[in-house]
Amino acid sequence: MLKAWREEFRANQAMKRQIELERWEQEKGWREEDRAARQKALAENAVGLKEHNDNIRAATGVSYLTLVCHEDTWTFMAIRAFGQWKPAWTQSTRPPGTMDRPHHPGILEEQRFTVDPNLPEGRIRKVADGHTGAGMQEVLLSGHNLAQLLKALREGAQEDDVAASARCSRLYNKLVEFVDLIDPDAESGQTTGIRYRIDDSMDAAHVKKG
Repeated sequence: MLKAWREEFRANQAMKRQIELERWEQEKGWREEDRAARQKALAENAVGLKEHNDNIRAATGVSYLTLVCHEDTWTFMAIRAFGQWKPAWTQSTRPPGTMDRPHHPGILEEQRFTVDPNLPEGRIRKVADGHTGAGMQEVLLSGHNLAQLLKALREGAQEDDVAASARCSRLYNKLVEFVDLIDPDAESGQTTGIRYRIDDSMDAAHVKKG
């Protein structure tokens, strides 16, 4: 009786070890698949140095453009490029003559930024257009701003966080769509202040009516 119990116990222990080994092998396989998928995703998000340098060179020559996007999209980009930002902000520099006044919400000190965006009031305008414009805004960007955004987004696309890398890569490519339209041989000033909109949407056929 005792011998039979021992044999059964040993068999059960051996089965448990086999189950644990199979589980470990399965989890190991999943980890390797995840690691391979992560590396593939990060490689797809990466931007080559030569391509990036060409984009920066083109962006630097821009006088200015009006970027139209959601305030959350702009906040994500601005935090990375300038150090910090909040959706409600409509300026990035302290108005003249306020240095000696008490601090008030909405008046922002330049020293809060790692890079001064130089976007005073008037260069950021909230777009109020009913439900279709909820949260949209216009940002007047100089070529310097544009180059800074591209630099920050390229760096973000190289992060280990796959989600952040994908966001940075997508927004980088959206800005590059504008940069690719630049013709360095064209007469200067023909497209000064062009409006460029970041606003991917569904096909109208899929929009529910009523």
